[in-house]
Amino acid sequence: MRLEGVYFNFITSMVSNRLFEAPYCEIKERNDGIIYAKWKGFLKPGQVKTGCRFMTDYVRNNKITVHLSDHRDLRVLTKDVQDYLITEWFPEIENQGMKKIAALEAPDPFAKVTVDKVNKEAQVGNLIIRSFETEEDCINWLLE
Repeated sequence: MRLEGVYFNFITSMVSNRLFEAPYCEIKERNDGIIYAKWKGFLKPGQVKTGCRFMTDYVRNNKITVHLSDHRDLRVLTKDVQDYLITEWFPEIENQGMKKIAALEAPDPFAKVTVDKVNKEAQVGNLIIRSFETEEDCINWLLE
């Protein structure tokens, strides 16, 4: 089973188009229509806003409805970042047609707690946000 997961990650990483790259975030569109963002380190509010605004524009222009937010390299989300996501970005991205966001959990316990807090407090229209431990589980849920 472990080998299948390694194979799956290798294949899925091969079929994507890199759209945005910065030291704190990498955004790709996968060939299956998922917009993927890998967040890195201790994020400043301006960094999160830049990455999220890019995704909002891309989602609007390309009619993307599912997003995988990879938190494996994330540290803690500050209160300012949490507030921005809950009060501004989630409503904005839902208004652009986003239906599902899968959060790939951070191994860092402090990052996991702050991400879980944001995801639980974000009640926006029909947008569904769920957390998963593996990339494969995220993708399977997003594509069902």
